[in-house]
Amino acid sequence: MGHSFGIKCNECDYIKSFRMGIGMMYSPYALSDFDSEFALLPYLIRSKKTQQLVKNLINDKNGKFADGYEHSIYRCSKCGEFYGRFFFHIDHDDGSYEPLYKCTKCNKTLDLFELPEHGQADLSLYPCPRCGKNSLAEDYSSMLLWD
Repeated sequence: MGHSFGIKCNECDYIKSFRMGIGMMYSPYALSDFDSEFALLPYLIRSKKTQQLVKNLINDKNGKFADGYEHSIYRCSKCGEFYGRFFFHIDHDDGSYEPLYKCTKCNKTLDLFELPEHGQADLSLYPCPRCGKNSLAEDYSSMLLWD
């Protein structure tokens, strides 16, 4: 079951909410369904180019989704903006593939933002993308479970 994670700034009005994890419909089979009306991948990956690449890796290069795919948080190391993106890893005949996502503000490649397994994330280590102050905190008002 998936859950949400929220980030807010205690100094300005910056607030973001992210879906995390996966739901029960996210089987490797469902991720590899490209042609039905219930295809999941176009919903998870916005880039048509990346969708086509994944389709080619699965169909032409014997690609398989590795365990650990999920909705994750990414962060731009240049401007500090946070993004929700779908993380996945595909092993295929010629090697492996993980998507590279770009910041929509400055076009820099985003870094996967790792949250601690247990306990709270110390978001105050990161400056707010809007006001620049180290006043980010977890926003508990947007918590939910989803499937």
